[in-house]
Amino acid sequence: MTASEFVQSGNHMPRCRKTVLPIIFICYLLFSPVAAKANYTLSLIIEKGDGKELISIPIEPGELFIIRYIHSVDISPVYEVFYADEKKGIIIKETYFKMFGAGMGHWPGRGRIVEQNGWIFIKDMDIALGEFYLRIGAPSVDHTILIREGEIHLSRMIPEMRVRLYIKQVEK
Repeated sequence: MTASEFVQSGNHMPRCRKTVLPIIFICYLLFSPVAAKANYTLSLIIEKGDGKELISIPIEPGELFIIRYIHSVDISPVYEVFYADEKKGIIIKETYFKMFGAGMGHWPGRGRIVEQNGWIFIKDMDIALGEFYLRIGAPSVDHTILIREGEIHLSRMIPEMRVRLYIKQVEK
């Protein structure tokens, strides 16, 4: 057999390479970050203290959701704006309210304060929380999740309950 006949025959590649290379390629396609994105979607999960899932809301990476509630001192709404991140979980983007009251304030180095039309905004916070626990207030507190065009009134559904909020990858 000549050298050119040997190369054309394909016998120059060891048999294990002929088998292993396609397997490696298929594994790469199945388990690569690109494939993982295609196979999973994100959900905002709210679960009880015992780990039982109460609410699952489909959410896109970068999509905003807001928790609104009524502050007990000045009886005005407070808005906390979050977004979902595939790797970091829940990230707080900003918060806004009518006045600095009990528990309302600014941490130096965490965002910037802007006053506009009677509201105080703490913008550009971008603090990765991953997950957090929330004590849902009584119906008068009106803890509500605002996402897309919808409202989920947590204080009506599960008043005075401690819940955990986090982002979960869910298989499509």
